[in-house]
Amino acid sequence: MKRREFIVAASGVTGGAVAVSAATPVVAQDDEAGDDTETNGDEENGDENGEAENGDDNGNGNGNGNGAGATETVEVGDNFYEPEDLTIEPGTTVVWEWVGDIDHNINPTEVPDDSDWEGHPDLISDGTYEYTFDVEGNYAYTCDPHPGMDGTIEVTDEIEEGPGEADIDDLGIPIQKHFVGVASFLAIFISFVFTFYILKYGESAHTSSPGRK
Repeated sequence: MKRREFIVAASGVTGGAVAVSAATPVVAQDDEAGDDTETNGDEENGDENGEAENGDDNGNGNGNGNGAGATETVEVGDNFYEPEDLTIEPGTTVVWEWVGDIDHNINPTEVPDDSDWEGHPDLISDGTYEYTFDVEGNYAYTCDPHPGMDGTIEVTDEIEEGPGEADIDDLGIPIQKHFVGVASFLAIFISFVFTFYILKYGESAHTSSPGRK
């Protein structure tokens, strides 16, 4: 192949790759625009009374955002509470479940001033006990017959949540279109590399014109 023929072919490959790369964002935009337009109707906003998204008139749709309805379980084992330390939002119900063979109780040793929590003073080895914590503050409790068997509860609105894993489909463009963009870039890059090689080192004597030495 002559140098001029190779350059023309490489230019065609480069032009095609650029066209594919330029068309990719357009397809992505069309998909996003079409879907968003359709989801702005009744599915997102609910009916005229707003019941689909916001719940009923009594606010029973999504809760009050303060942990109401949430439940945490603490196992009461032989000489341990699991988890020993617990952080919850106001309105969360904590359920203690006895799982051991020895009698234990729950005796509060630290309670906020406005709280009426009295724990479970009776010694039992089987069963459950629950209490809903509405008052913010620090709570501490122990088992009377077993020194060192302690537990704590912190009730606060300021619970920090760690970052979750991002879904690639939530970034705006499906992952398949990223592959098209990468392939287009590689095609352009390879075309330039071969063009540079031919221009720098010239043609092979075996592929030149007949009679050329």
